[in-house]
Amino acid sequence: MPNPDSFIPTGWKALEKVRGDLTGAGRSDALVVASPPSAEEEKLGEGEPRTVLLLKQDAAGLLTRVAENRRIVACARCGGLAGDPYAYSRIETGGFTLSISAGSRERWADDYSFRYRPDEGTWVLDKVMREVTDTESDQLRKLELTDKDFGHITFEDFDPVKLARP
Repeated sequence: MPNPDSFIPTGWKALEKVRGDLTGAGRSDALVVASPPSAEEEKLGEGEPRTVLLLKQDAAGLLTRVAENRRIVACARCGGLAGDPYAYSRIETGGFTLSISAGSRERWADDYSFRYRPDEGTWVLDKVMREVTDTESDQLRKLELTDKDFGHITFEDFDPVKLARP
């Protein structure tokens, strides 16, 4: 079985490794969230972002790195008082979702869902679910965005700071 660890840069560590069918081809692809080494002097809100790697399995069972994004998953100390902002990743046949959450008084959560486009050979942002809860008033604001709202954005080009907030 191919090992996703071989794609993690030296000195980095896997925060999560998820196996599943990213393309709808019936193979055991992989999504890896990798963390860079942290500096001891990093303060709350400082640090290098994590890298999300997409690895596609070929017919022979070998994995190949096919896409990468360094903007979706912020650093371990970038989640405010809520702690590490990375929640989880989930692979659905032909796509995946990354869940990020953080905050202090206002707790926010974002789910970014991507779908594989075989004609383009890449994953495209399909849907974004954003919500913010005020922990003092319990007021909840939600926002669901689709490609009609944000246009055509590939996984590699996606930057969550460019999206509307609830």
